[in-house]
Amino acid sequence: MKLIPWNEIYKAGIRTYLPISEFGGWGLKGGFFFNKGREKAINVSGNIGIQLILKNGEKLLIGTQKKEEAISVLNTYKNKIQND
Repeated sequence: MKLIPWNEIYKAGIRTYLPISEFGGWGLKGGFFFNKGREKAINVSGNIGIQLILKNGEKLLIGTQKKEEAISVLNTYKNKIQND
């Protein structure tokens, strides 16, 4: 597991994604064979995710089935992301 410090996050939000066409399915994606050099994803069943865009340009999508809870968490920490 890699820890991403708050000061490395440029932007965070909730988005709908297409697991099959964007990442080749569910699971840990964005490695050697699929989606190389683009976006990394940790996704589960469903199509809602927390999209992180890092200051270095990297993108990470973290899938969730709990959209409302994810929105609440991002709202709680949005000042932390914007101010660091």
